[in-house]
Amino acid sequence: MRDPGSGSDGLIERLGSGDRTTRRLACDEAIERLPKDAGLMRELVRALQDGTPSARFSVAFVLFHAGRPSLRLLPTLLDALEFDDGDLRWSATHMLATLGRMQPEVLPVLLDEAHASTRPLRRRMALYVLRELAPEREESRAVFLERLDDPDLEVRRAALSSLAKVTEPDVSCVDRVLGILSDDPDPRMRRIAAVVVPDVVAQRPETHESARQALTRAVETADRSLQRAAEAALTRLAEASPDPGARG
Repeated sequence: MRDPGSGSDGLIERLGSGDRTTRRLACDEAIERLPKDAGLMRELVRALQDGTPSARFSVAFVLFHAGRPSLRLLPTLLDALEFDDGDLRWSATHMLATLGRMQPEVLPVLLDEAHASTRPLRRRMALYVLRELAPEREESRAVFLERLDDPDLEVRRAALSSLAKVTEPDVSCVDRVLGILSDDPDPRMRRIAAVVVPDVVAQRPETHESARQALTRAVETADRSLQRAAEAALTRLAEASPDPGARG
């Protein structure tokens, strides 16, 4: 078996280190060396296929930031959405969104992950990528609405927060958010809904009064966090409303 550090002064091995600082320094070194070291490029490509999950992600990070993002990074970045380390998950999220702007093949893959992955964390993080990558797409809006009924609560919360970024929310978005604000059994879902309300009704003045009433009821609940979120949302709604009567 090939020594993972051979031919690169142990760099590939350090890219897969369990120590975050070691990995970070190895990534910086690889990015600096890559333009003038063809042998290193070959080592990185092999590690992207055969390395440990940590090493594969570090290699993807190096290739991405060295100006070589391509579809061959996609499987590794998707797998990184399930890392225990939240910082690495979010790094993968941002790289996937950027890769998706460059490569149209990425969007349908992410939609499928959000819709059909059997792993809740993967569905949740795919939603966050879609929120950043394509909030204007009808397909994104549809999957955000679909995942509001996800059996995993964290996925539901991600879907709800993602609706705030939808470019043209339709009436179904408004109805779902107001329904969650009024009736959802999870207090955090109701608080997220309060925050999201002004965004989903912004382009639909005909829904402002219903939104104002729902937020007013939320202010009257015993949940202090919900009260604060609803009060802030009422202020935003009043500022955005062209109808003076909605400023009450």
